[in-house]
Amino acid sequence: MQQLDIFADSIPVQRANDLIAALLGFDRGASRRALHRLRAADPNQAGLARFQLLCDFLDYWGERYLDADGTHVPPDIFADEYLIRGQITQAAEVMGIAGRGLVHDCWGILAKASERAGITHANPNCFAAELYLRARHFPDAVRVAMRVPGTDMRAVVQRWLCLGYFGCGEIEWARSAMMRYAWLAPQQFDALVDETGDAALARDWNDFQAVLGELDASWFPAWCAHENKAVSSVLDNLPDGEGCSAYRLVCGLAIRERGGLGSALYEDRARLKQLDEHFFAFYMQRRSAAKSPRKLGP
Repeated sequence: MQQLDIFADSIPVQRANDLIAALLGFDRGASRRALHRLRAADPNQAGLARFQLLCDFLDYWGERYLDADGTHVPPDIFADEYLIRGQITQAAEVMGIAGRGLVHDCWGILAKASERAGITHANPNCFAAELYLRARHFPDAVRVAMRVPGTDMRAVVQRWLCLGYFGCGEIEWARSAMMRYAWLAPQQFDALVDETGDAALARDWNDFQAVLGELDASWFPAWCAHENKAVSSVLDNLPDGEGCSAYRLVCGLAIRERGGLGSALYEDRARLKQLDEHFFAFYMQRRSAAKSPRKLGP
């Protein structure tokens, strides 16, 4: 068996690490020199083509963003967003985990440029809130999203707010935005749950689907309110829809039930039944279970 020369075999690794450090520092000159040394140490290195692409990108990026003053607005932020999302994110994989840091930094720089340029939410991929999320600058994502007119009725804005608040650790605000998104974009809600990476939300969503899978996500906030999972009440400026109406009724019924039976309680239950019999059956089943006496002994 051939014994490897540990020191000799580590030289290409050292050269690659030097190159990665230079790329992370956006040091164009050092990146070029490190690439030259890596190529000399290991001409057959599998990642050379991607490292070359990253060095070329750094030259391009530096001229457009790093050499300009803070008020400069590049001419085509849309093309740069596409470049990072398409080629650079994939090329940066050659850097390992460090590649994510490079890409995050680029998104942050592009987000600031987008904000200076005044790109609106009508171009969601290049709007600053979206780019700040990709950069993991969550407070900035929330700040920019909150400035959009008509925030409560825009699904794309509620997604930015939900992800931004989750990133900030503001769970109550994140859940409020999540509920609005469920009403406004029920068909895309499953993707949002995945994006949040929140285990508690994913568990609640699975529990809802297990008992009320025939209903779409616009009914999920009503289920949350019923199961005391809503964190906070969202009662102002709500969109139209049966799921939203059910949410209002469930919130109101929780208050009425504490006051005992009465005509108003029966009227609201009748309205809930008219909206959807499956949800009403679920609602009444839980009440029957709560009133059933517990068995003592076997």
